Amino acid sequence: MSNDEVVVVVNREDVEDTNKIIQLNFFSDVDEEDIRKTKWLLGKYVDMIDIIQNYEYALKQIENGMSAYELLSAEGSVAKRESGHELTADVTANSVIMKDKRHDNYKLYVFLTNNVRFAISNIKDPHEGVAAKLLFLEGKKYLKAQGYMEKGYRKDVPGIAATTFADKRRRAIANIANSLKFNRTLDFITIDYGRGRNEEGEVGIISPTKD
Repeated sequence: MSNDEVVVVVNREDVEDTNKIIQLNFFSDVDEEDIRKTKWLLGKYVDMIDIIQNYEYALKQIENGMSAYELLSAEGSVAKRESGHELTADVTANSVIMKDKRHDNYKLYVFLTNNVRFAISNIKDPHEGVAAKLLFLEGKKYLKAQGYMEKGYRKDVPGIAATTFADKRRRAIANIANSLKFNRTLDFITIDYGRGRNEEGEVGIISPTKD
């Protein structure tokens, strides 16, 4: 099977999965794009948490007296302005933090991840809640999470079959989508159908901008 054929199969399975999730929704205003945005955001949760933790570590270094240049170098790259010129030595750490776009991105990531955790914590069904925690908060692979729940992941949550796990996952995503739609978290996620994008569009975060 070629790479193109694999992509087509994966896309088809994802569309079918999304349609099944929509059918589980109790609210008519949650549509296919909302489900796609929710699934994308859940898939990015662990990555955003890593970015948040790395950024907070860097902020802690400022408190310990690290310079602005040292701070940005410690984050993995030599500090540069958007023009491409290196930051001058007289730029203070605080001014870098307040003006750098990463600070706005950091605050947005905190907002998004907090809302994801809140939505998952509000899931009433114990199997759905555990499935969501394993898959999205802990970033477990599907088969590994399924294996945990088949054996009985917690004493208060009996084991379930693979087909039941698939249903619980979909119901969990439906509940999370409802929550994220209602509190407007999904307003910060976009699907770009612009020129050069694939037919399905590309999902991403609407980055905050400053005047």
